[in-house]
Amino acid sequence: MKINWSNMEKILGVYRKQGVEGKKTERAAGAEGVRKADRIELSAEAKDLQLALRALSQVPEIREGKVADIKNRIRAGEYNVSAEEVADKIIDGLFIDKKV
Repeated sequence: MKINWSNMEKILGVYRKQGVEGKKTERAAGAEGVRKADRIELSAEAKDLQLALRALSQVPEIREGKVADIKNRIRAGEYNVSAEEVADKIIDGLFIDKKV
């Protein structure tokens, strides 16, 4: 059933015919004027996660110091990475993606 204004008018008309509109139960009438505040309670795990996410958000995505160091080593010809190490890291990354 699609809910649109014309359908709502029909539904409200049915309730009006039955005299439902405007009536309150005793419980609802007694509770009127009494409001309870909403509460939320986080578990210890949720609090830990919140703390970790807050700390992670403060870490820069790009470690400028490390990037500058590598650039300097490349310019000086001192930065050498073996193809085997690169291949190992690529394969490790594939397995990590499958675990997550």
